[in-house]
Amino acid sequence: MTSPGKNKVRLAVVGCGAVASIHHLPAIAASERAEASVLVDADAGRARSLAAKWGVPTVLTDYREAVGRVDAAVVALPNSLHAPVAVDLLRRGVHVLVEKPMALTVAECDAMIEAAAAGGARLAVGLEFRFFDSTRLVRDLLADGLLGELQSFELRQGVIPRWPFATDYFLKKESAGGGVLTDFGVHVLDLLLVWLGDLEVARYRDDALGGIESDCEIELRTASGLAGIAEVSRTRNLRNTCIFTGERGTLEAGVWDPDPVIALRLHGHEVALAGQARRGTDGGLDFGSSFVRQIDDFTVALLEDREPRVSGREGRRSMVLVEECYARREPLELPWAVPGGLA
Repeated sequence: MTSPGKNKVRLAVVGCGAVASIHHLPAIAASERAEASVLVDADAGRARSLAAKWGVPTVLTDYREAVGRVDAAVVALPNSLHAPVAVDLLRRGVHVLVEKPMALTVAECDAMIEAAAAGGARLAVGLEFRFFDSTRLVRDLLADGLLGELQSFELRQGVIPRWPFATDYFLKKESAGGGVLTDFGVHVLDLLLVWLGDLEVARYRDDALGGIESDCEIELRTASGLAGIAEVSRTRNLRNTCIFTGERGTLEAGVWDPDPVIALRLHGHEVALAGQARRGTDGGLDFGSSFVRQIDDFTVALLEDREPRVSGREGRRSMVLVEECYARREPLELPWAVPGGLA
């Protein structure tokens, strides 16, 4: 549907909740390669308000009516709707950038990938941490063997939510699919996959107790046998870094701030190095800029007829780990839990 001769890709934003209003619409407005042509939401009033703010000409309540009016869609609906809406659009030849998590199951991810192939459309997954300068630098430092042979890794990520949710879907298992692992966890698992390659789950514990989890711990192994741990929480503010320990020293990188401090400490040396990763002479990256990079990568991929940086197959990798975690679920013992209480 999109031709290389076009200057801008016409986008529909499907779902006008918090992530669309705070990040996707500003990113599209800032992009030189995309334009928001249609907003779609069951709440027409909310969509009209955003359309007036961002100069979007068309508001719809049914995403299917956008087919033929746009080249691509940003699907920012509740998690349970990611797969069915994306599959329908992709089969109709509409390119899709779907918010994380890609879907609720690996089977749904596969259905989305198959629909993209059947419709001749491109599928991208909204894992914007891939666009942080720090993500690329850490990947390169590890690949170059700066620390020597790696001995362990430990990631701790926790933020008490301050996000202005538009609905309560993320509190319901049937619409969210899971808790903090499905929400924050896909980001940190995706980072570890970028940095370390394929991973497998050795053990998983959380505090779901039949509902959705707020705290979880994952023991992971790389293909070479390297063991590490990832802890994710939405009840506590943790240090929000990943520490890699190798035979020559340690590398610590932030995993939540888009412009984090990266610290290198080499064994036997009194002086350590710490600073931010920067692309060229650019200033510090913020979340808004990472969404602009993401939308630019998606739209350029369409104009050049290539895969986006975070394709459906790339997005699927973290969902394989999420599904494996839930299949291995054990109760997480928390220090503040009452002995003899629910377990």
